[in-house]
Amino acid sequence: MILGAGVYALIGPAAGQAGNALWLAFVLAGLTAGLTAYAYARLARLAPRNSPEFQYTALAFGARPGFVAGTLMLLADVLAAATVTIGFGGYLEHLAGTPTVVNALALTVALGAILWLGVEQSIAVAIVLTGLEALGLLLVIAVGMPSWPATDYLTAPRGLTGVSSAAAIIFFAYLGFDELGNFAEEMRRPERDLPRALLISLVATTVIYVLVALSAVAVVDAERLGSSAAPLALVVGGVLGKRADMVLSLLALAATANTVLLLLAASARSIYGMAAAGVLPARLAHVGQTAVPVTAIVLVLAMQAVLVVVGTLRQVAAITDAVVLVSFMFVNASLSWLATRHRTPSRGGRRIAETLIPSLALVLCAWLLLHAGLASLLAAVGLTLVLVLLGSSSWIPHMG
Repeated sequence: MILGAGVYALIGPAAGQAGNALWLAFVLAGLTAGLTAYAYARLARLAPRNSPEFQYTALAFGARPGFVAGTLMLLADVLAAATVTIGFGGYLEHLAGTPTVVNALALTVALGAILWLGVEQSIAVAIVLTGLEALGLLLVIAVGMPSWPATDYLTAPRGLTGVSSAAAIIFFAYLGFDELGNFAEEMRRPERDLPRALLISLVATTVIYVLVALSAVAVVDAERLGSSAAPLALVVGGVLGKRADMVLSLLALAATANTVLLLLAASARSIYGMAAAGVLPARLAHVGQTAVPVTAIVLVLAMQAVLVVVGTLRQVAAITDAVVLVSFMFVNASLSWLATRHRTPSRGGRRIAETLIPSLALVLCAWLLLHAGLASLLAAVGLTLVLVLLGSSSWIPHMG
């Protein structure tokens, strides 16, 4: 869910902001994700069901705030899928010369067919693609390692502001840990399996991302990375030549297709979870012959197609990050609220941790949100206010 596509598509814009201190942006984003994942892991014991942002926030503050948090993350998932789909289109245009938008729409149709087959089939495809995208990142690390000693990794032309802005961009590369909760009802023992999955995946991903960042700026100037539509292909091609450029571009296609597949699957299940709970129309909880939420899948595919046509990679990614960060703030606030009111089963030091860790995560989320750009910040705040008004409307069923 986490590895690959975000770093393949967005490491360029992030390098343009952070310079050679790109690795520090990954650490900051990874720390924010890790502390937020703690809240997901602890809350999963209390509400191990699909649409976790809705479930967790509703548990603490009621169904109306839960509707806002859940819908924000649902929209963020679709935005994220559109972002990565545009990234796929860019890499395919780099290889074949076909237009980015046409490539992105073709991917949307193909992945819709895979999703219709069923969750086991979708995850089987995802496992294969994850192996390929990990191979591409290991290749980037390997070609850059000889240049590490000669690189100054503290050079940051825009200082802490640039590093924070880069972290706000690259935070997109960590999205996916939160989606694990959307598969809680597919797990054998979610109260055990979900926390383990969160810890293992985030630690492994952060290590890989930091090593990729070290290699990328060691081989290619950060400014050149920032202006490239296929930044990691540029890194590998600069060392191994055009043939390696093509190989990495193919691996990038696998990475981006994989992430879009899983984001669409998670988005559809988020809609299903909220519809089953009564805060979205009941028809969106319809499950087809292949045991997938068919109506929800069609809806997210249509939303993604529209975003692909009207948006650009950086615009959609920045708005995605801002919306996700607001939703994460709801989740972190939920754990702190429940712990301080003794509504979690923990005692002593663990209860203190359940209060302080998500509070720190909430502050870090707010910090990154402030560096996501004014347009993205206004979009996220405006969308939240609209959802608050919708959540207060009587036409939304069973909101009381």
